Amino acid sequence: MKETILQVNGLSTSFKTDRGWLKAIDGVTFQVYRGEILGIVGESGCGKSVTSQSIMRLYEEKRVARYTGEIILNGKSLLSIPYRQMQHIRGSEISMIFQDALSSLNPVLKISDQLMEPLRIHQRLKRAEAWQQALKMLQLVGIPAPEKRMEQYPHELSGGMRQRVMIAIALACRPKLLIADEPTTALDVTIQAQIMDLIVDLNRQMEMGVILITHDLAVVAQTCQRVAVMYLGQIVEEGGVPDLFDRPLHPYTQGLLSSIPRLEGDRRERLHVISGTVPLLHQMPQGCRFAPRCPYATGPCRSAMPELTAMENGQRVRCWRAVEKEASHA
Repeated sequence: MKETILQVNGLSTSFKTDRGWLKAIDGVTFQVYRGEILGIVGESGCGKSVTSQSIMRLYEEKRVARYTGEIILNGKSLLSIPYRQMQHIRGSEISMIFQDALSSLNPVLKISDQLMEPLRIHQRLKRAEAWQQALKMLQLVGIPAPEKRMEQYPHELSGGMRQRVMIAIALACRPKLLIADEPTTALDVTIQAQIMDLIVDLNRQMEMGVILITHDLAVVAQTCQRVAVMYLGQIVEEGGVPDLFDRPLHPYTQGLLSSIPRLEGDRRERLHVISGTVPLLHQMPQGCRFAPRCPYATGPCRSAMPELTAMENGQRVRCWRAVEKEASHA
């Protein structure tokens, strides 16, 4: 039986705005197993990053954000503990790689100081011990001349090296769960491939769970075991990568997969485009949230919200049409 590292149950996050409290993610449920990479995909504005940062409890909770639901990490309820205790969990039990390494790293601190900080805080290492461990982490993520890089500042490194430093910091304390939020943003194609290969290799070596947030479905197909598709704050489909790619059930998933450029076939053929755009939170449609953009939407789709329903092959889908088709073939 697979060991569950993270269990998210009915997680909702609301933000205070001039229009009142608006729910950015709504009833998100999924789990991450030990040694597994779970991909989370969807258009910008669908709630992927909000979900990951809610798991970390990064939002200011007194005046800005509200959470409901459950986040269970290694049997510990993260929403039940005092906010200050999260400082001891972030970096030690759960870590995150952010999109832009240059803005995430401190520009006035040397790489050595930023690598040693989590080691000295969470593992109580002395400076000399932390230095040696930080040096090993740079070697682990494949940075050449690590002794030299330790004495440099972020602006002196290339984009690929900065991202490797971010990964080294995130993994310094050997967390059980790593969240990678668009970890290859703004990198060229060759460096993107190297960074993704590095994350996959470290995932296997350390047997940690990984949540990979990305727009790139090709990356998901190559690196992930399972994938969750998000739309407007909800998971609309989730399942194993082979099943979901071979037989997508939700029209939104079908649209995303149809938008991938293909090498075979007529190159003059235009790519599929999902009509419309993701609506704003204060313009939330009734019924199925994808209904205004869905070519198959009918009356029930516009009036009642479908539940995330389990199919026979283990996929889960939030779609009236998909559930009815499954029932008719049963």
